[in-house]
Amino acid sequence: MEPWLGMKLPFKLHKTRFVVVNAIFAITATLLEWAGTTTNMYVYASSFHSVLNVPLIIIAYWIVIGHTSWVVYRKFGWVAGVLTGIMIDLPFEFLAFHLGWWTWIPSWSPAIFFNAPVANFIVYLSVSLGSILTYKYVMKPKL
Repeated sequence: MEPWLGMKLPFKLHKTRFVVVNAIFAITATLLEWAGTTTNMYVYASSFHSVLNVPLIIIAYWIVIGHTSWVVYRKFGWVAGVLTGIMIDLPFEFLAFHLGWWTWIPSWSPAIFFNAPVANFIVYLSVSLGSILTYKYVMKPKL
């Protein structure tokens, strides 16, 4: 096992594969967030640096959720791993609502938590599940 950021990971870290995982997370985040803004589900505050109108901090946020979902899955199993995205997102919905980081626009999905629609939480379940599956596929050791 190789040390990474001062901790030992439960698998041999292959730097190229790790870069691929990050690229998959970043591309997925950019495309899904871009889809959300172009379909007028939400808008971001104009002060963020962005790519395709997606703030860079949001892309980084998705990457953190992806890696955290994997670590939680490895330690506590599928249910905890899949719920990780929602658990990380809940406090940010509260902050974003009050600080104006983004604004949800009423749509076809009912709002349940600080104007965040049900669809948002389904997306975060999918992000966590997809992140775990991406890790399992991309980071699996060579036989």
